[in-house]
Amino acid sequence: MAEELRERASSFVNNHVDLWVTVDDDGTLALAANDATALLRAAADWLSEDPDRTVADVRWECRATEPTHTMRLTLRDLGAGTVPPQERGQQPVHSHPRH
Repeated sequence: MAEELRERASSFVNNHVDLWVTVDDDGTLALAANDATALLRAAADWLSEDPDRTVADVRWECRATEPTHTMRLTLRDLGAGTVPPQERGQQPVHSHPRH
């Protein structure tokens, strides 16, 4: 998956000004920018252009040097199974209904 994402990243970055895009060897997509709003829009664009994949994990990083915001997305094919958060050592997030 990493090589396929890298090929896509090279053309994707041409349509998004001031965006850094890298793909780690494990297939994690890293999008980075100085503008958090532009970064979130770029992530939404990426996901909408690739309907066969979904986000399995997301990490957000902030720092004082450029690029100041980084979003790391671990993607998976929609047909692939998921591992419940508890089995990865994480606690599940529960939502509470509003009254």
